[in-house]
Amino acid sequence: MTAEDRIFLKQLEELRLDQVRRHTLGDAREIVARAEALGPQRELEHAERDRQAAQRLEESAQRKKQEEELCRLEELRRQEEERQRQEEEKRRQEEIRRRQEESRRRAEERARLREQRERELQAKREAFQAEQRRLREEAQRQERQRQEELHRNNAQADLVAFFQVYDAKWQELKQSKKLTSVMLCEMPWPIIQQGCTSPDDISRRSVEEFIFHPLRFGMEIKSRKDRLKVEMLRFHPDKFNSHIVRKLRECDREKAIEIAGTVARVLTDMMAEEIRKE
Repeated sequence: MTAEDRIFLKQLEELRLDQVRRHTLGDAREIVARAEALGPQRELEHAERDRQAAQRLEESAQRKKQEEELCRLEELRRQEEERQRQEEEKRRQEEIRRRQEESRRRAEERARLREQRERELQAKREAFQAEQRRLREEAQRQERQRQEELHRNNAQADLVAFFQVYDAKWQELKQSKKLTSVMLCEMPWPIIQQGCTSPDDISRRSVEEFIFHPLRFGMEIKSRKDRLKVEMLRFHPDKFNSHIVRKLRECDREKAIEIAGTVARVLTDMMAEEIRKE
């Protein structure tokens, strides 16, 4: 494209723009003219629109106020419901706690009563067991006493029988003329022991126990000296060696003389002591 063409095109564009401006300006003038012709009517219309807009604004404000009031009332209602719900929940929780407390108290009371009953039962059991022990111990004590009494009675009966046999043997030794083979262990020696075979079996203590024993029948009224005299006459060496020894077996006579001599010496010492006491 040449420079002339560009200039021509530029002029055409300016003409077009000028026409557009003139056309636009004409439209504007026409509009202004119509507006001037319609001015009062437009003012009324504008005033009406303004009134309606104000009315709509007022109505909108009222609706907004009503909506706000409704929202406030709704919020108050919600708050009231929430308060009532909270109070109801609080009452429910308090009721639950009250029931739990009541249940705990009842459980404690039941436990206390159960423990009290157990203590009472335990005390009754212990008292019963103590009574049973006491009864058993009393029965055992009575049984021991009975056995001891029976043992004492048996022992006393045995001693009484022993003393009776002792006296009977001496009676037979004195009166019988047929005895010639009495054994040493069968001899009646003044000790509570059977089978005396040696002077070592004779002691003052054993002789005193025999002579002064309270169960010797027929000796209760005799004095200690009288009891000693009875035995001294039996074991006097002259009488014993001449009248008693010959009734023993030949093999036992010498040992019998030794034992009798020991008994006689013990009796003599005991008699001397009794005389000194006088």
